[in-house]
Amino acid sequence: MTVASGEGPHSAAAAAPHLPALVTGGLVVTGMHCQSCVALIEESLGQEPGVVSVSVDLDSARATVAFDSLVTGLDKLCAVVAGLGYGASPSVPPHHDPAP
Repeated sequence: MTVASGEGPHSAAAAAPHLPALVTGGLVVTGMHCQSCVALIEESLGQEPGVVSVSVDLDSARATVAFDSLVTGLDKLCAVVAGLGYGASPSVPPHHDPAP
């Protein structure tokens, strides 16, 4: 059997439907009062498609989110936080993470 270059079960196209465009962005979150608020926001953002990692800091009122920009974005993530009853806005434009 002959397999053309770039085709077959072990090619990059067969391994993943798209290459993720990982970015890290920050959110300013208002209305948090305790660690339960932090846990709720982290859990909710972490369940969003495309989100790779989330860290929420109560003292600075900020969330840092690493996500696939082809799947979601800061506006969507802010809407998730707002849906929980908190205020949220992007703190800085997201930056692309270097490819592994």
